[in-house]
Formats: sequence, structure tokens, C-alpha cells
Amino acid sequence: MTASPTDDLASAERRIQELTNELSLAGGEVSQARGELAEAREQQAATGGILRVISSSPADLQPVFAEIAASAARLCDAYDAVIRQVDGEVLRLVAHHGPISTPDTIAVSRSSVIGCAVMDRRTIHVADLQSEADEYLESRNRALELGHRTALGVPLVHAGKVVGVILIRRTEVHPFTDRQIELLKTFADQAVIAIENTRLFEAEQASKRELRESLEYQTAISEVLSVISRSPNDLDPVLKAIGEIACRLCAAYDVSILLRRGDKMRLMFNSGPIGGYPVEHDFALTRRHVVGRAVIDAAPVHVADLQVETEEFPEGAAIAAEVGHRTILAVPLLQANQAIGTIVLRRLEVQPFAPNQVALLKTFADQAVIAIENTRLFEAEQARTKELRDSLEYQTATSDVLGIISRSPSELQPVFDGIVTTAQRLCEAYDASIVLRDEGRLKLKAHVGPIPMRAEWPLGNPGLVVSRAVMAKTTVHVHDLAAPGGEFPEGREDALKLGHRSILAVPLVLKGEGIGTLIVRRFEVRPFGDRQIALLATFADQAVIAIENTRLFEAEQVSKRDLTEALEQQTATADVLKVISRSALDVQKVLDALVESAARLCNAYDAAIFQVVGDGLRGVAHYGQIPFSNPFGQLTLPLMRGFLTGRAILERRTIQRTAW
Repeated sequence: MTASPTDDLASAERRIQELTNELSLAGGEVSQARGELAEAREQQAATGGILRVISSSPADLQPVFAEIAASAARLCDAYDAVIRQVDGEVLRLVAHHGPISTPDTIAVSRSSVIGCAVMDRRTIHVADLQSEADEYLESRNRALELGHRTALGVPLVHAGKVVGVILIRRTEVHPFTDRQIELLKTFADQAVIAIENTRLFEAEQASKRELRESLEYQTAISEVLSVISRSPNDLDPVLKAIGEIACRLCAAYDVSILLRRGDKMRLMFNSGPIGGYPVEHDFALTRRHVVGRAVIDAAPVHVADLQVETEEFPEGAAIAAEVGHRTILAVPLLQANQAIGTIVLRRLEVQPFAPNQVALLKTFADQAVIAIENTRLFEAEQARTKELRDSLEYQTATSDVLGIISRSPSELQPVFDGIVTTAQRLCEAYDASIVLRDEGRLKLKAHVGPIPMRAEWPLGNPGLVVSRAVMAKTTVHVHDLAAPGGEFPEGREDALKLGHRSILAVPLVLKGEGIGTLIVRRFEVRPFGDRQIALLATFADQAVIAIENTRLFEAEQVSKRDLTEALEQQTATADVLKVISRSALDVQKVLDALVESAARLCNAYDAAIFQVVGDGLRGVAHYGQIPFSNPFGQLTLPLMRGFLTGRAILERRTIQRTAW
């Protein structure tokens, strides 16, 4: 059966309508596809923008969180977006975009949407918070107060641990779509990436800082060790280097180093703008201030704000209030577990020192102890070396004096001169003198040096150092003879006139009697040391030995002379007797032998014999070179007192006349 034209027209119209419907549907799909494409592009642009912020702010999370919150609120069609980080038991606000107000912190609790999201590590989507009276009571109350309804919370999870949460809200009941939920999870992942990126960046920076600080610390320690090696006998530059480096590396306002001196603490070094006390000021060693506490307890003392610690450190708090410092750190200098001092850092503000700074200060304290011990050992070695050198020099000087004594048994002056010269040099004196008793007075026998010296002193004046030493037979050592009110008023007058101050007098004692003294003097007030006093006593003993040796030598010589003279006299007597026996009838020969022997034995220039003849004298024998007025055989003299020969005969006594 053939279709009619009417049927064909109807069929064509239906086909046209079908095609029109298909075209309309295709247009809608195209429009939807275009909308989805635009949305995807916007999401990609937002994601790219967030990543750019992350890359440009590796050390600052705030711009990243702000960008994520703004993008989340805009792309998820929310009224606001909130990002919080877990901080102990609370969630701290780190970013917020939108008009709905939110507190800075919220407790981590199941009564809130974000608290539950954090605790359960899951996404929570609530269509109407105002109707959720049972499960999220805290969030419901807040929604009723602020006026929002729908909420979506997504936890920020890193390595299985929740580090924060992102929350978006709407003021109407309008649940978020699956695409918006997935998009918020993407933003949560980006927030986690930003947090981890910042953590890694900060860890890297901390590692670099630690390495840099470690290198700086090692360099500083090496620098201090270098100063120690260059200054083995000088503590001041070492303490200065330690103090200044410690102050700089520990970011302190000032530094002080104190050493223990018995029951006191002496300030040895200070550097910085905080006022205080001068170097070498002494502090009482007490627990009432930080310095004393660190030394007494042999442990570091770290006080955040010393000005408020009035009960614990009353003296330290008073000083802090006066000077202005707040934070203080004192580390003891420990040697064999005993504190020998302390190093102290201070700050004007309340800012406690970091643990690594405390550890560094302990290292510097150890270096200070090393320097102190090195200096002590060096000084001890130098003292031993000096002692050995002095001992050798003293022994050499003693031997030299003994050599002079042995070479000059009959002369005291060379010995005295050698003693005073050596005593002046080895006792580091400006002059040296030897004074001896002589006929009831004290007389100068030897002197060397620029200070004038009296020629003699009265023996019995105790106001003179010289007299006191001899009379009391004791060493007299006056540190400052010119000081008023001393024991030696006359000696003080001499000191004021001549300029000397310190004086040492050692007595010369022979057979229990003071026979003199050995004296050394100095212009300045500088007492003599024990070794110098002992050395001067040795020289005094040597002077006594020399005096006694000379006396014994002279006595021996006198004895020898007496024996020689007696022998010569006996020989001469025997010779005269021989002449007499051989010339019994020749008196002249006997007389000639007598005058010759008399002149020779009496060490005379001539000898003569006169015979009384009537009232005159006639020369009968003569020997020698001195001539008479007439030939001796014809010489006659009147027997009268005006002539020495006449007076001897008339007075019948021996007469000796030393001058005419």
C-alpha cells in the first residue's frame, strides 16, 4: 500500500523534531562540557598559583595558607575558609578567608566538626550544623551564634599523622558536591605539601646554621687555643680573647671573668656596655649572688630575670636593678672538680641563653682553666729555673768571696769590697755596706752604690737600724724606713734625706758578740725576699770568717816575728860573748860588736855607746850611716838633761823619743 503525501509530511515533521531535539541536547552537553572545562582550568590555575606561592615562600607558610583559603572559598562556592594547625591540644588559626568570624584557637574535641576530623583522620561533611544537636554540639552552638549552616572539614595528613585541618562553610543549607569535596582534599594536600616543604626548608636552614655555628665555634676555640699557645706566661690576653669571643658568639651584652682568691672573687676581665665594677675588684664569695653560687656549687647558674629573683639572689638582684641587666649566665671554671673561678654573661632584656650557647660557654670555661693551669705550670717552671739559676749564682758568688779570703789572708779590704759588690748585685739593691765596731763606735769599712753613707754612727742608739742590728745581734728588715711612726726615728730622718726606703741589716757576730753589720738598701718600697735575706746572712758569715782569718794570720805572723827576733837576739848575744872571750884585752872590739848587733837587731839606722868621763860623755863606739858633728872618736858631750844621752844617765831610765 502506498503512503499518502499527508503521511510522508507527518513523518518528515517528526524526523525534523527529533533532529531538533538531538541538536538541543548536544548543545546542552557542549555547554556543560564548556563549563566543566572552564572550572577545571580555574582549578588548575588556582593549584598552579598555590604551587607558585609555595615555591616562592619556602620559609613562610602564611602566604601559602592565605592563598589556599582564598582559592578554597572561591572555587568551592563557600562563604569562608579556615585553615588550622595542630598545636598540642588545640587547633591554632593560621589562615581565614571570608566574613564569618572564627576564634584564634579551638580545643581538639569530638564536639566540633574540625576536632572530629582531626581525631578520626577523616573528611566530615554536615549539611546543616544548626540541626546537629547530638553529634557536634560545640559546632552547632557556634553555627547558631554566627549563622552558618553547611560545613565541610578535611584533615591535613602527613605520614599518617594529622598536622591540621581545612574547613569551609555556607550560611544556607546547601551541601557541597563531590567535586567540591575532592577539590578541598586537593587543597588539603597542597597545604600539607607547603607545611612539609617549609619543615624541610627550615630543617635544611637549621642544619646550615648548625654547621655554620659549629664551624664558627670551632674557629673560635682554635683561636683561643692559639692565644694560649702564644701566651704561656701571660693570662691577661687569654682571658681577653675568651671573654670577647664568648660575648660575641653567645650574643651577650657583656662578659666578666672572675677568679677565686680565698673567700673572695676577684674580677680579672670585663668587656661590654653594662656598668659594674673595675677590674681587680673583689666580691664576697656568697650564695646571695649568681657568681658566688656558681663557684660554691661548682655548677652553672642560669637566671632568666635576675631583677625579680630578690629572695633567691638578694645581692645579685640588687646589682641587677642598679645596673640594668636581666638575664645572666655564670659557668664555673672547674679544676679537679673544684671551682677556681667563673665566666659570666649578661643581657639587658629577659632572653635566656640557648642550650648550645650554654654548652659553648662551658667549653670556653674549660679553655680558661687550661690557660690558668698552663700559666701556673709555666710560672712554676720559671720559678724552679730561676731558683736553680739563683742557687748556682749564689754558690758561685760564695765561692768567689771565699777565693778572695784565701788570696788575702792578711787584707780585709779586698774581701769587704768583694762582699758588698756581690751583695748589691745578687740582692738587687741600690747599695751595700759593711760597718764594724771600732773604739766604741760603728765605722764604715766598705760601700758600693749611689746612695750616700755615713762614715760612722754611735753604737748604742736603737733608733738606728745599723746600731740595732749590732746591739741586738739580729737581722733588721724594714720595708719602708721613711714611713711615719716606725721604730727607727733617726733612721727615718736619714731615709727622708737620702731617699732610700727598704733596708736590710744582717749582724756580723763573732764569738757571741756583735762586731758589725752588712747592709743593703733600695730606693723604692720593695722588701727583700727570703732567699736574699739568707744570702746576705751567708755573706755576713763570710765577712766574719775573713775578719777572724786575718786576726789569726796576724797573730801567727807576730808569733813568727817574736820567735825570729828571739833567735836573732840569742845569736847576737852569743856572737858578742864570743868577741868578749876572744878579745879579753881589747875592749874596743867588744864595744864595736855590741853597737853593730844593736843596730841590726833593733832595725835602727845607727847605734852608739857613750862613756861617762868626769862631767861629760865621750863617744867610744859607733855603727851606722848617720854622721855626728865631729869625728866620733873625738866627740864629747856635756852630761846634762838637754841631751837624750845625758838625761838617760842622770835619770837612770830608758828614754824613747819618736820625734825631735
